[in-house]
Amino acid sequence: MQFSPCSDQEIEEKKLWAKGDYPFEITDAEEKTSQGGNSMFQLAVRISRPDGSAHTLTDYVLPKRAEKFKHRCAACKLLEKYETGVLSDDDFVGKRGRLRLIVEKGKNGYPDRNVIADYLVTTLPPAA
Repeated sequence: MQFSPCSDQEIEEKKLWAKGDYPFEITDAEEKTSQGGNSMFQLAVRISRPDGSAHTLTDYVLPKRAEKFKHRCAACKLLEKYETGVLSDDDFVGKRGRLRLIVEKGKNGYPDRNVIADYLVTTLPPAA
């Protein structure tokens, strides 16, 4: 059998993190089309703890899920660009903020996993 050996750090990174709010940095972003045919961004989101440990999650954000999409833009200080209706994957790389992490119960034989529930925004401007 062939396999990819994991370092102790990689094994630790695969463990579930407790639900809560964490600082994040978007390390990679790619515009894609979902299986349902919708435009979306696939993000590599690095979260960290005060002890310096970090973990990278993949998040799929679709304009169709308007609230999370707008919150992500606001958390990344991209509301002005969001208002134009045009965003690029390059707009997100390197952006930092805070997010809410949850634990999603496993389905169809898959284990529980961490999921980004939302991106945290300190204040949103009132709707026009």
